[in-house]
Amino acid sequence: MAARRIGCIGWGSLLWDPRTLPMAAPFALEGPELPIEFSRVSLDGRVTLVIDRAAPVVPTYSVPMAVEGLEEAVEALAIREKVTSTRRGEWIGYQERGEEVGGGATPEPVRATIAEWLERTAFDAVVWTALPSRRPDGELGLPTLDQLLEHLLALRGESLARAEEYIRRAPPAVRTPHRAHFEAVLGWSSWHR
Repeated sequence: MAARRIGCIGWGSLLWDPRTLPMAAPFALEGPELPIEFSRVSLDGRVTLVIDRAAPVVPTYSVPMAVEGLEEAVEALAIREKVTSTRRGEWIGYQERGEEVGGGATPEPVRATIAEWLERTAFDAVVWTALPSRRPDGELGLPTLDQLLEHLLALRGESLARAEEYIRRAPPAVRTPHRAHFEAVLGWSSWHR
């Protein structure tokens, strides 16, 4: 039996900071178009890109993984994303070719888009980060743009530097409404230009 080809979809820091993610090649702008937005306030203060079904779709990236199978790919992505074993079933998404339903807490329409894209690739399965939106108060849920701006304007020191770096380093193809607003209000344009 031939080895299975497992891919990983990315759109944020995974692209410029893969750390321990076992990749067989660099990320390429060949992922599905997904609804992605700066809709999660991380514990370190950054406002990060996550799947947000209310957002317009943007291009994403994909990479072949240097793993033996899907379980190893899920584990590797969970380690990179610091997702605990109790949350892996929710916060790491996966889809196998030909399977109707994959794993993770990704909304059904987004999972369907990923499944359709997977059928057009050379991958047998794919994984992605499925972290939920989180507001500045730490509660899960969709933050407003005003809440995010207020949060970013209140940051200082290392937290501010990390938040600015994340927004500036986000891939240039991932143009979202929040990103355009951050650039206009905060002056944090992409470092990729």
